[in-house]
Amino acid sequence: MKIVDDVQKGLLSFFNYPYVSKELLNNIKGPVIMHISDTPVDIYNYIFRLIDIIKPKFIIHTGDMVDNIKLEIHKNRVNCYEKGVAKLIEGLEKNEFSKVYYILGNHDDYSIVNKLTKKGIIIKEGHLKLDNCNLTVSHFFREYFNNTDLYLYGHSHEPGHVTQNGMIVLNGLLNINIIDMSNKNIFHVEYPIGTNSSRGMGFKRIKL
Repeated sequence: MKIVDDVQKGLLSFFNYPYVSKELLNNIKGPVIMHISDTPVDIYNYIFRLIDIIKPKFIIHTGDMVDNIKLEIHKNRVNCYEKGVAKLIEGLEKNEFSKVYYILGNHDDYSIVNKLTKKGIIIKEGHLKLDNCNLTVSHFFREYFNNTDLYLYGHSHEPGHVTQNGMIVLNGLLNINIIDMSNKNIFHVEYPIGTNSSRGMGFKRIKL
C-alpha cells in the first residue's frame, strides 16, 4: 500500500498537485492553521490547490515569499520579486475563509508587501494568539522564545521539527505544516519535487 501511495504522491507532485493523505482528510476536524515558508514562484499553484482542499482558517507565511529571487543578495531583481509577491498574495488572499499573516524574511521587502496586500497582516517576530492557540512566529529560529504552544519558523533546515521545553517547534521550510486547532494534532504535507532546487538549495529532497 505504501508503494502505491508513494507512486501517487510522486505523480501528483510532478504535475504540481499536492498529495493529501487519507489520515489527514479523515481525521482533521478544524479549524486549521496552514504554515508555509521560503516559497519559490514555481510552487505557488501547488500551495493554492492545497488551500482549496484544506480550507485553512489561518495561513501563516514565515518569510522569503519569493525565495527563488534572493532579494537581499540580488537587489536589482526587485521588479521580478514584486511580480512574484503580487501573484502569491493574490492567491493566498482570494479565499474568504482564510486570514493571512506574513512574517517577513531577509529576502522580503516590507514596502512592496505592504503595498500589495489587501487583507493580510504583516507582523514582526514574536507571539501571536489565534483562537485557542498561543503561537510564536519568526523567520529565523530563535532559542530565546518560550512560553508558547507552537513555534513556527523557516529560513534554514536546522533545527527541524523538535520539542523544546514543552514547546513544539515546526519548520516551514521542510514541509507545509497543517495544525488542527481543535486538538493540536499536526500533519505534514510535502512540498513538490524540485522545491529545494528552486530555492537554490540543491536537489536534495527533505524526507521526514
